[in-house]
Amino acid sequence: MNRGLRILLLVLGLGLFGFFIHNAGVDQIAKAFKGLGWWAAVVLVPYATVFSIDTLGWRHTFTREVAEKVPYRVMWYVRLAGEAVNNVIPSLYVGGEAAKVYLLNKRGVPVVNSTAAAVRSKTAQSVAQSTFIAMGALIAAVALPAEQVVAKYVFGGMAACGFVVMALLFKLQARGMFMTLLGWVRRLGLRLRSLDAREDGLRRMDEAISSFYTQSRRRFVKCTLLYLVGWVFDTFEILLVSYALGTPVSFHEALVIEAFIGVAKGFNTVVPGAFGVQEFSVMALFMMFGLPKELGVQYAIIRRGRDLAFTALGWGFLYHSEASLRGLTERVRSEAEEMESVEDAARAERLED
Repeated sequence: MNRGLRILLLVLGLGLFGFFIHNAGVDQIAKAFKGLGWWAAVVLVPYATVFSIDTLGWRHTFTREVAEKVPYRVMWYVRLAGEAVNNVIPSLYVGGEAAKVYLLNKRGVPVVNSTAAAVRSKTAQSVAQSTFIAMGALIAAVALPAEQVVAKYVFGGMAACGFVVMALLFKLQARGMFMTLLGWVRRLGLRLRSLDAREDGLRRMDEAISSFYTQSRRRFVKCTLLYLVGWVFDTFEILLVSYALGTPVSFHEALVIEAFIGVAKGFNTVVPGAFGVQEFSVMALFMMFGLPKELGVQYAIIRRGRDLAFTALGWGFLYHSEASLRGLTERVRSEAEEMESVEDAARAERLED
């Protein structure tokens, strides 16, 4: 993505976020945090727990030698730093992964090991999130009020499609997803030079993913289940905030809302922090279940506050590790280049169950 487009998307995202704040009113922001009171500190606990579960899942994508070399708490901070980069820099997650590789390399982990772990982690995360979204759609189709006929059918269709996609995802990744999709594109008579030029790399990526499925099955299952548990546990933040604000929601409502907030958060690959998109999505999801618009607005604001708190903590760790942001930028850029240079070796790395 070129720099001009990144700046444009950032401006649009911030503009949408500004419109959300203007529409909500500054008094709603004050009311949201004032309404929490002493619960404000407790509200950070669910996400910290989720992040800890996800870090444990990420840890399963490394070899035993790396896991023994790097303490869990260090991996927790390294992952936090990487996610902080992803929330600020729209780099399709490349910047965050490069930051993780750099920080782990400073602690003695070869770039090849971290690059291989990044491939495995994204594979497991995609399966876990797809499953969670399909679960959320199915629950929405059943739980929505009877008068919302269209919405119930839409979510029912999404759930069916989600589970079909899950089955296809397993099959495609076992066979070689990238090469299969490339084959389909060619059968349609389309020629994409950018994909043709990367055919060898796509084939090796397929081999790495297939290896994670077949030769490290137990690790793959553990990693995927941990990511899925993390997604489900994230619903407790919605339950806690709604209770603290005096308008409790049910568990199934919280789960559906969380599942589709995850879809909105996917925009942070192009819009830093999914500013604006996330806030309006949260409000719409609350209203869909007949919950007060005010509650949706307040939760969206509180969630953004939580995101900013953890992002600041992650950048603080980055700054502490590098001492200057200029030096960090240069190191992350060089680490991203090194990640590309060791891709072949990374894809060939094997995990032991």
